[in-house]
This record gives sequence, structure tokens and C-alpha cells, in this order.
Amino acid sequence: MTEAQNKQVSHKTDLFRVFAPERVAAFVQEISGYLSRDGSSVVHIMPLAWRIGHLAMEPHALWELFRETHDRQIIVIPPASLATHSAGVRAVIEPFITIAETTNNQTMLMGHMDAGTLNVSPLTWYQRGPAGLLDDYIKFLNSNGRKPHHFPVPETVSSATRAFCEKRGIAGSDRIVVLNVRDRNFLPEQDTHFYRTADIATYEPAIRYLLDQGYWVLRTGLTGSVEAPVTHPRYLDIWKEPDYTDFLDPGLIARSRFGITCSSGPEAVFRILGTPQLMVNGVLQSGMWMNPHDKLVFKNYVTIDDGKPARLRSMLEQGVALYSDIENVAGCGFAVEDNTAGQILEAVIEMEASLSGAHRPDETANRRFLEIGAEYQAFLGSSGHPADRRSVARRQTQYGYALPWTQLADSYVRSHPDFLE
Repeated sequence: MTEAQNKQVSHKTDLFRVFAPERVAAFVQEISGYLSRDGSSVVHIMPLAWRIGHLAMEPHALWELFRETHDRQIIVIPPASLATHSAGVRAVIEPFITIAETTNNQTMLMGHMDAGTLNVSPLTWYQRGPAGLLDDYIKFLNSNGRKPHHFPVPETVSSATRAFCEKRGIAGSDRIVVLNVRDRNFLPEQDTHFYRTADIATYEPAIRYLLDQGYWVLRTGLTGSVEAPVTHPRYLDIWKEPDYTDFLDPGLIARSRFGITCSSGPEAVFRILGTPQLMVNGVLQSGMWMNPHDKLVFKNYVTIDDGKPARLRSMLEQGVALYSDIENVAGCGFAVEDNTAGQILEAVIEMEASLSGAHRPDETANRRFLEIGAEYQAFLGSSGHPADRRSVARRQTQYGYALPWTQLADSYVRSHPDFLE
């Protein structure tokens, strides 16, 4: 038996062990009190609820997929007492999603696995894992020609946000940009994700430009986040404010003109609320999608062999978009560098002008970007890349950046003239 076959057998053995009949029976009993009494329910186990991106994206995708066919959508998560999660995002999803909490570690282990979907009317057990859920949601958008629906911010969050802003002299007519920059002080033990981080110092020219334009710039972060080299009465590191809690995050995002984000969890909150975002220092990933008013600026990818700027088609062909860690990206033949301060500034100027109607987009370039994406989507939907036997997820079948409203920033095309060759 080959090594690949051994891994496949091992994976199947793990599935049988994790989903042993007695564990499945215990789980069904555990959630029975949350099921709809008179209609159908769908349940999804979510072990990564402590990460803000997962708490935003997964319930939203579940709701979109099943809100027309099931009376109740249920997520099963660890309690906040064991795995602290965003109070603000929870407040956003709770009017639409039933939340069941469990301390059962075996249940949480099931949530990492892609074991498919089990329909036992009136219950649908949707067990596709995080990656499978997002893959199915992108397929749903692709196949139905739909644009995403968004969650509203509840009044409890909005009123707390108004009070927070008023206390700092931020008037209702003032323009706000919310900034999120992931740095290496977030999950420092998980260095495999360091390529999703960025240097806040490179954002200084863009921050100062926005301040000069009269914006408030509110930066999200955590205790220990790297300091920005900016001091200004309209610049705030909001997590340092004495009355700040993460309950305010969705309200501040919804209140903003747009956000400057990166490939990190908070960008998912912009996505589910529909607030425009400029993603800079973005990484190429299949399972991500953007809203119609968003703009994409990828990190600077270069080929390892010769150090030349990478081309999108070549990266997709080599499977870069399947991975979220630098080791596998390097294995595909590419290195990743942060955007420069000039690239970030140019993208911010473009985003601000685009929202005000003063920027005319390069439709030819974006059409080319979408054509390359559509070709890759067709490839994934047919043969695709070989399945990774080491993964608990099934083969990726969707490429979210091929959705027809996705916009690559013109400034990125200008600074990377060969990217779309």
C-alpha cells in the first residue's frame, strides 16, 4: 500500500472513531432541546467560535444557505467562559441564529471534520467543517447568481456605539475609517500564519492622508498590538479606551465610511455587515469572497527561482490559493512580501475616490482579472487539484475571487503590470 493510500485509510479510521455511533447519539440528544418544534432545523458544529472571523463568517454562510429551506439554523459552540468570543458579533448573529453551547470536547472534535451532510427529517446535520461550509456558500453564490445578504446591527450595539463616539466628540456627520492590521503579537505561537501579518508603520502615510481629508481613523486591535507611529486627535487605538469592549466592534464598522483591512478575522465582520472594505496586504485564498463595493490589494508575491513579480495565473495553477500558511505557498514556488507604504497610500486614495464617485475604474483590467478567475473556477469544478490526504477537509471546489462583482484595485494593477499576463 502506498503512503497516500495509508493516509487515506488513516483519515477514514479517524472519521469512524470521531463519529462512533454512541458519540453521534449523544450529540443528537444534546441538541434536541434547540430544534424547531414545528419545522425543520439545520445544525452546524463550530469549534473555532473564539476567532472573530469564524464567528462572523460561518453563521452567516449557514444562514444564507438554509434560511429559505429550514425554520431554524443552529450553531454549536464552546461557552464564552471557556473560549472567549466577540460579544458584538454574537449580538449581530443571535437574532438570526440559534446558539447552543457545549463543553463536550468530543462534539467540538466533530466540528473540525468534513463528514458531509446527514438529513433525518426534520433535522439536517450539516457537518462540512469550516472550509467546506465556505466552499458550499461560494458555490451557492456562483450557481444562483445571487449577491450576499447582510446582517443588520442590533439597536443595542448601535446605541452603545453612538455613546462611545459622542463621548469622544465624533459627530453623526463625521466620516470614520476603521483600520485593522494584524501583527505578530496576535497568536505569536502560530508562526505559520505570520505571512498574514503586516507592519503598521507602512500604513502611516495612508493614515495621515485620511486625517488630512478630515476622517477619524479608529484602529482595532488587542492589548499588545504594535504601536502606530501616529499621534493625532482624530486617531484612536480603540482597544486602549477605558470604556471600550468588543461589543462595539460591529457598530463602529457599520458606522464607518469604509474599512482598511487585511487577511485577518475582523475583515469578515465588514463582509457580513456589507460595509465597504479595502483589503490591503491580502493573501490569495480560494475560500474568501468580497462584496460589490470592496477592493482587493494582494501582498507582493514573487517567484522564488528568480525573484520576479508573480503572475496570477501561474499562482493559481500551482495551487497557491489552497493554502493559508507560508510553508505551503513556498512549496508552490512563491514568496510573499508586504505591500509598501506607497502601495497602501495609492490604494486608500483610490478607495476614497471610488466611494465618492470620483474614480473611474479600469474595466479592462478587472475583466481580465475575472476571466482568469473564471478559468480557475472551471478547473476547480472539474478535475481540480489532487486532494490533500493530510487534510480533514475535502477538495476545494470554489474560488471566491471569481465572483463577478469582485474588484481588484487599479493601483495594484499599475504597480504589478505583469500580474494579469
